[in-house]
This record gives sequence, structure tokens and C-alpha cells, in this order.
Amino acid sequence: MGRLDGKRAFVTGGGSGIGEAIVRRFVEEGAQVVVAELDLGTREKVEAMGAVFEPCDVGEPEQIDRAVARASETFGGLDIAVANAGYELVRDALELTIEEWDRHHAVMLRGVFATFRSVLPGMVEQGSGSLVAIASQLSFVALPRFTSYLAAKSGVLGLVRAIAIDFGARGVRCNALCPGPTMTPLIERQLVGLPDPDAQLGLWAADTILGRLGRPEEIAAGAVFLASDESSYMTGASLVIDGGYIAR
Repeated sequence: MGRLDGKRAFVTGGGSGIGEAIVRRFVEEGAQVVVAELDLGTREKVEAMGAVFEPCDVGEPEQIDRAVARASETFGGLDIAVANAGYELVRDALELTIEEWDRHHAVMLRGVFATFRSVLPGMVEQGSGSLVAIASQLSFVALPRFTSYLAAKSGVLGLVRAIAIDFGARGVRCNALCPGPTMTPLIERQLVGLPDPDAQLGLWAADTILGRLGRPEEIAAGAVFLASDESSYMTGASLVIDGGYIAR
């Protein structure tokens, strides 16, 4: 039996990187999964994993509501929601425009809130549910020129605690998963065109105690734990999987 047998899950941004690894593990562990994804080019991959693809821009709350409604209708309810969708924006406070800030936070912070707000009524009605927000090791520490990203990921932790305390008595748990530097397509794109990609990877790896970047499947293992009944006494918490990045 899988650790998520009989569970019904909704995952945003599940078409690539950490989100893809989470979807793959959820399906392997027996869950039924709907993937809300902006990149239509990932549909075939998502469906090949055994999940249901639902087009969705999490920066648009009405699209989230529509995707959640379709997922709930398809499965007869939801037991798990993972708010994973996001993107990096590298600007300092003088480089960053208000428009960039607003769009970034519409996805990175408001999108998490809108996702959880949309799934909560059904979970409250059934008296159970597990919400998982993908935060970051950068919810705790800083990098230069990550102004908007740092603010959003720090905000995610506050949101997680707020939802946990408001809905714990009604059977809904809410936790944050905080990955460190992880080898994803986003990282791979950052290496393109660099004169010495291996040297850059070495610099990133040196920021961790373990001396390497994480693998998406390692982060997905944490998501399975938080989504499953194995973490039944855990809410309002942050699970950090960062190779020791913030411990240095």
C-alpha cells in the first residue's frame, strides 16, 4: 500500500522541477492528483505520470477557483493541496518596479493564499485536509537582490501559521516545506551561457554543509511526509530540506 492511498491531491506548478517530482511521488504513493499548471507544454508529461492536467495561472484567483472546482468534481473532494507554483525575480529595491513586485507577489504569496482559500471549504466540511506551502531556505536567510522573493517566501511562513491556528480545530493541517538549492530546470537555465557552469555549481554547493545541490526527489519525499498521515501531529511548522544551508 502507498502512503497516500485513497488521497486526492491538488498541486500547483506541477509540470516541472520540484512540482513535477512531487506529483510523480504522489502518484507512486497511491494518490489521485490534479496538476494546476500554466505551461501548457507540460500537459503530455503530466498525463503520462498518471495525473490530471488543469490549465491555470495562479496569479489569477478565478482560475484557481475554477481548477479547484474541477478537481473536486473529478475526485469528489480533496484531501491534499500543495501550493508550489512560483518563479525567481532577481532585483534589488531600486531595480524592482512596483509592477514587477505586484505580479511576483500575485503568484508567490497571494497565489498560495488563493489556493488554500479555495480548497479550505471542502476540507472543513469533510473535517480533514493537509495543506503544504512550498517556501524556501530563503524564508530564513537572505541573498543579494532577492528583494521580492525574500519578502514573499517569508510571508508564506506567516500565512502557514495563520491558517494552521485558524483551522486546526476543524481538522485541517497546514505546513511549509522549505527546500534549499535544488537541481531543477530553473537552475539549469541559469547556467546557460556562463563561461564555467561547473564552477558556478561548485559555488552554490559550497553554501551547503553537504557540499551539493539537492535533487527534486529529495524535496518530494518531504512533501509526501507532510501530505500523509505520518505528519498527523504537525501543523504550523516548517520542514527545511536544504543540505544544511541555513545551519552554516
